Amino acid sequence: MAKKPRVTAEQRKDWRNLPLDQWNVASIHVYFADMNRDQFGIETYIPMRNWRFEQGVVKRALETYGADLLKQAFDECFRTYRPSREFPLLTAGFCVAYRINSIMPKLLAEDEVRNQAQGLANSDLTTEEITAWL
Repeated sequence: MAKKPRVTAEQRKDWRNLPLDQWNVASIHVYFADMNRDQFGIETYIPMRNWRFEQGVVKRALETYGADLLKQAFDECFRTYRPSREFPLLTAGFCVAYRINSIMPKLLAEDEVRNQAQGLANSDLTTEEITAWL
């Protein structure tokens, strides 16, 4: 079995070119800093509460959901977030602690349907049997 090439700290910060299976907490923080700069014009990223808290909640979320579903949830958070004077930026800690609980059930259901459809496509069922199943 071939060993995966080691990913450097600089490569982890290049979230646009880094495969999702290689994302870690640092990748997500750079993603949030870049998205806040691009969407809201905020140059300095400030974590929710403190860095240690935010790193902990993001790491748990990564272990629970995986980077692919988590990024989809974060993308949805950025689509729906409306900054205010009091809260001008969106933080990863806020998304994990308060927002993804309402987004993740839908994403998990879609992922399950996608996995089932892929399983059916790889099976020996006929088109009629698949249509009847759907």
